[in-house]
Amino acid sequence: MDLLAIGGIALDQIFRVDRLPERHFEGIIQAYGTYYGGRAPNVAAMAAKLGLKTGIVSPVGRDFTTSGYERHLKELGVNLRGVVNVAGEKTKQIWLFTDASGQQITFFHYGAESHFRDMEVPEKLIAESKIVHVSSSGDYKFNIRCAQCAHSKGIPVSFDVGNDPFTEVPEYLRGLMPCTSYLFMNDIEVAGVLGRMELETMQELLAYGSSTVTVINKRDKTSQIHTKDFAYSIPSAIGTVKDPTGASDAYVAALLAARLKGYNLETAGTLGACEASFIVEQTGCQTNLPDWSQLCTRCEMLFGIDF
Repeated sequence: MDLLAIGGIALDQIFRVDRLPERHFEGIIQAYGTYYGGRAPNVAAMAAKLGLKTGIVSPVGRDFTTSGYERHLKELGVNLRGVVNVAGEKTKQIWLFTDASGQQITFFHYGAESHFRDMEVPEKLIAESKIVHVSSSGDYKFNIRCAQCAHSKGIPVSFDVGNDPFTEVPEYLRGLMPCTSYLFMNDIEVAGVLGRMELETMQELLAYGSSTVTVINKRDKTSQIHTKDFAYSIPSAIGTVKDPTGASDAYVAALLAARLKGYNLETAGTLGACEASFIVEQTGCQTNLPDWSQLCTRCEMLFGIDF
């Protein structure tokens, strides 16, 4: 495999609301629906559509099949050998409420994802992969063990902080960072990550282990890619926004796909920005997936990069 994604498969219940009310007040739901989601499977699905051979490691419930999610991933060519069915459980459920300005509140129920703690590290799948992407799961210790396994085999690890409550646990960050080659977070998360690791600067974070740190600005979706020697500023490619859910996963998927295809960091980041622009045009993280040709065409049109 080109990319193995480790993290919870989820069914997203996405609500568009007129406002995010204060406590004890009300808002109006303008539209809602169920969509395929979860940070790791988003990256696996998006990268598969871009032509990579991808796989996913996650426990799921019986509704993984009945919802159509299993068939959807198979049609994209995502390898499901790392998917474990948990009897009597539902697949992780996420409820996302988004207002007209793009502000969100998220709730989730772990369901089958809590069984990450009972799973063994998929050493064979990791050994077969060119890069291992780690994001939110039901057990941060499982994530650490997977990252350490990949690192010990010389396989690059990508880590997305991604609003995961476990990233508030210093042990999680300190366990993963030395194994990480690509670190992704948004600008709101930077101060918390540095504080919990008792660091002060981006250079100190880079010295801790990561060879690149990508920071996506939550509000305008511009980004900065930091290395020990350079910092690249990547403009946003986003135009029409119907649903912001999944934009950062799209950026991650396309950046990693571009790196595996041999592109430099600046070009990879620009392709990530363009991938995000496709995803936000429709509701749901895996609804409007571009292929590699469509992605490059948009990147050429917006930024003049010749592929």
